Amino acid sequence: MFESADPKQPFYVANQVAVSEENIRVLTTLFEPLVGIQGVGLYITLTKEFDEVPFAKDYKTLYQLQDQTNLKLEDLFSTLHHLEATGLIKTFIGSNPVLGETLIFEVEKVPSAGEFFHTFLLSSLLLERVGSVTFNRLVKKFTPRTFIGLRDAKEVTSGFFDVFHLSAESAIDAPIEVKEAASEVPKDNKGEIKLGNEPVKIDWSFLVDLFASYHIDKEEVLKHQVEIKQIIDFYHLTEQEFVETSLITMSAGTDKLNMYAIQNAVNENFGLNRNKEMVRKQLQQKPKDADKAIKNLSTADAELIRVVDSKPPTDYLYELKEKKGGYVTANEKKVIYRLQDQMGLTPPLINLIVHTCFEYDAVLTNNLADRIANDWLQKGITTPTEAIAYLKERKNKRKRPSYRTQKKTVRKTTDWSKYEKQTQNKKSKMTDEEMDKIFREFGKNE
Repeated sequence: MFESADPKQPFYVANQVAVSEENIRVLTTLFEPLVGIQGVGLYITLTKEFDEVPFAKDYKTLYQLQDQTNLKLEDLFSTLHHLEATGLIKTFIGSNPVLGETLIFEVEKVPSAGEFFHTFLLSSLLLERVGSVTFNRLVKKFTPRTFIGLRDAKEVTSGFFDVFHLSAESAIDAPIEVKEAASEVPKDNKGEIKLGNEPVKIDWSFLVDLFASYHIDKEEVLKHQVEIKQIIDFYHLTEQEFVETSLITMSAGTDKLNMYAIQNAVNENFGLNRNKEMVRKQLQQKPKDADKAIKNLSTADAELIRVVDSKPPTDYLYELKEKKGGYVTANEKKVIYRLQDQMGLTPPLINLIVHTCFEYDAVLTNNLADRIANDWLQKGITTPTEAIAYLKERKNKRKRPSYRTQKKTVRKTTDWSKYEKQTQNKKSKMTDEEMDKIFREFGKNE
């Protein structure tokens, strides 16, 4: 038990500890009866005194610590000893070539409530200090509660890849910066983070049997058990889906699993079936206000509908490019393939999407096509007739749907100080006609 009577005694804090809201709750309800409110305050103060690269001139003295905590030197050490005895602070005496003997404080992490109550010395001392009634109340306060409604509830939590898109390279092999961060930031013992739904339960016997029918033996499957589990958990696949995706990566006569290729195939195909099903359901809905849409069409509109209804998307793409004097790129044909085979859009609707894209840009891109298709589907537009009527309606309202990023305009404002000065030189009072002219002109340059 160390004490110093020298208020000029230098000290350092050796480490950094983050204090969470839950830590504060444990400190103020469980530790405060043992170390006092001064102890809690001293602990919080020391957590903020860490300097990663302390220089000799950066040291602090016990006098400064007294000033921060408003404690006498003997009370400061008494409080410090309480923190030491309860495991919140460790104290060391070090030697500094410039300052001589220095105090070094190592701040310990605040334990969880469960760790506190399982440390019988601390728990027993708390019982003596607060009494049985308060002690039992604190136990109930920190006892986990389970919502009764969860007993019969079905989990519908989104999985990681239901919400986020991650490149195949990063999903398969984490970037070097991520690996370095994992090695530098210490990991606690609280377990793994659960992303979205709970991990899928895998029937390994069934999985082994499925692969056996394709001459992949049990040892090869179990050799990659950890990787297979991660892929199935991450993408929420069934055993059948995993095997079917794996078959895509295999060549004739092979009896080995290429996990890298399997991961690539899973990552590429993930979500396509779900998106296609969503589009299919949308296209099955009955058109809204079909009669009204038809009435608003002109002869030119009717001809456009006839053309997009009668031509395959690739032919229509070439036809439009020929009229523009350009040429069709490989990427443009990929856009057509993606909209039809992977998204499930109808050829007439794809043709009109292509037609609309060329009104905004010289080339057909996935980004622009997706924005237009999503805009139409979200508004329940599933036929060329509805799409044309929608575009005309927006154009007539001078609110043409913008599928490109608009340039930011700078608002021009009236310099009223100059205006007032100019008008004062003319006359003190304006006529009604002059007032009307000002307000008619106001905003025209915005």
